[in-house]
Amino acid sequence: MPQKSITSRPVIPRKPRSIVKDYSQDAEKKRAIYKDFGELCKRVQSLKTLSGYTVNILEDRIEIKNYKESLLLPELEVVIDDSLGFTLKVYGFYLPDDHELYSQYFRSVTNISVANLMKEIESHIVCQGVNATISAHVVHHIIPKSVDHLTVEDNVNSFPHEEYWRVKDCDILCSGLDQCARCSKFVQTEGKSKMVKQRKLTEPAHINSPVSQTPPERLKLTIQMQRMRCSQLENQLRLMQEELNKSSVHIDHELSKDFISIMGKTRHEITPFMNLFWQQQQKLFASNSTGVRYHPMIIRYCLSLVTKSPSLYEELRNSGILVLPSQRTLRDYRNYIRPKRGFQEGVIEELKSITNSYFDVQRYVVLLFDEMKVLSNLVFDKVTGELIGFVDLGDPDVNFAVLEKADEIATHALVFLIRGVCTQLKFSLAYFATSGVTSIQLLPIFWEAVCVLESSCNLWVIAATSDGASPNRSFYRMHKALDGDSGKEVCYRTINFYAPQRFIYFFSDAPHLIKTTRNCLYHSGSGSCTRYVNITIISHGLSFARIEAANIYRLYM
Repeated sequence: MPQKSITSRPVIPRKPRSIVKDYSQDAEKKRAIYKDFGELCKRVQSLKTLSGYTVNILEDRIEIKNYKESLLLPELEVVIDDSLGFTLKVYGFYLPDDHELYSQYFRSVTNISVANLMKEIESHIVCQGVNATISAHVVHHIIPKSVDHLTVEDNVNSFPHEEYWRVKDCDILCSGLDQCARCSKFVQTEGKSKMVKQRKLTEPAHINSPVSQTPPERLKLTIQMQRMRCSQLENQLRLMQEELNKSSVHIDHELSKDFISIMGKTRHEITPFMNLFWQQQQKLFASNSTGVRYHPMIIRYCLSLVTKSPSLYEELRNSGILVLPSQRTLRDYRNYIRPKRGFQEGVIEELKSITNSYFDVQRYVVLLFDEMKVLSNLVFDKVTGELIGFVDLGDPDVNFAVLEKADEIATHALVFLIRGVCTQLKFSLAYFATSGVTSIQLLPIFWEAVCVLESSCNLWVIAATSDGASPNRSFYRMHKALDGDSGKEVCYRTINFYAPQRFIYFFSDAPHLIKTTRNCLYHSGSGSCTRYVNITIISHGLSFARIEAANIYRLYM
């Protein structure tokens, strides 16, 4: 037949598919090398590979030993029990349970013949151990020697022996190396620790280190360092003494006594806290800087100062005029209860401990709430891993119910404060992150605060105070149906849900009302003219005030 000028590539036939063998099933079907202990005993007696070994066949075991000249313990000992499991010992030292000879053959002669097992053992080398050292991880392996006392020399050791230092879980038998992996790892770790100790010997010890436990090298370095430091201090003291002799002014004995009496006397106008503060400062100036203990009143006073102005407090502390605790120390006292949005159990327990001794009318309180402007920003809390700065009303259910956006950044902080009616109680109950609270958002938070005070703290809420903002007025009007048929157009009270026998009266804060009135008058009729108060009434009032002032002036003229 005619052929093509360009021959195509020949097609290679596909290999026929074959069934994959299940080797696990074949392994299960594999016959054991020895059926039972009796067959093992018969076959071991006829093994030529054990000609150099001492074989001892007992009722429940077979012992195969290989002795070395001049050593009392066998170099190798293999014990096979009646369950066909084997155990290895080298110079009386047991192999660890996780040795490769155990794990590879499952520690049974059913998986390997005795002849092959002995060949496998002979292919390994005895581990030489580690250098002599005293450690909790190292054991002393001693092999006694057999010595002929008739031919022994006089200078021989009283206890002839060979010794090794091994790790407790040493492999004993290792393949291809003079040292097993565990002993090698211990040698490396020990070498690193020795390097660290050697490096420490070149550094002076701490001044308070115990002498009995400090190496002499470090003690010498410490003494040298202290001598240099003493020399420097003596030079500084000499310079200060020269400056004092040069610039000081001598005063007589009487003037010195006057100065001491003036500084020591206290006037009657000094308050008890001033006296306490001065006494504490004298103790702090005389005490060591590393063991300072501050009085609780000093801590409270410093907390008040650092709250008002941290920079001013730091300037006062760094000036050296007074001994004051650092802001890091004050932070431990200030953050005793970590602040969070919503009602916290720690804050409630603190309020209960404060008001526990109150009785009768002392338990009447007023609940104040107000909203203040804060800086809008997101902050990562490294302690809790939380991103702070979003709107949060303290309860996830309330957030999903009344908030339009769950990821809105907060611009205000709503604070609830408690004031005692018949006591000096002032306590901040909780705060919430808002973006301009509404009456709908304010309603569940307010009644949860009343529930906490009435049910948990046994405090009787008699009134609620806030400014005259439109959300607050709308919040008041929402309780019109619960005012107990007051018959007034303005809702000024509501039934207490948690004490129906009492009312909660609503008050608008008077300073806020005066400020609002002043702002309305100021912005009416002039400037931007954002308010529209009746200017005619204001002008009549001003004219009347001018006439009265003129009449008073004429009367006294």
